Amino acid sequence: MNLGLLKLIPLFSSFAKTFIVNAKHGYKIKNFDKTREKIDTIEHLIVKLDKKISDNMNEIENIRQQIMISRFINIVLGILIIFLIFYLR
Repeated sequence: MNLGLLKLIPLFSSFAKTFIVNAKHGYKIKNFDKTREKIDTIEHLIVKLDKKISDNMNEIENIRQQIMISRFINIVLGILIIFLIFYLR
């Protein structure tokens, strides 16, 4: 029985060595794989960009409304000036 166990020692040592090498390799892969972190960063930037686009669209809409109100006031004042010029002559 003792002789059979001695024959298996090289097999167990080889198995242990391979297991340790694979464990180190798996640990390195887990530590250096930054894919999830990069994807999270890209998602965060997309959310920020979407919010910025939404803010810009709201600002453009507000400016458009202000321009329309200014045009209306200018038209009314222009008509009033033309009417006063012809009326006061």
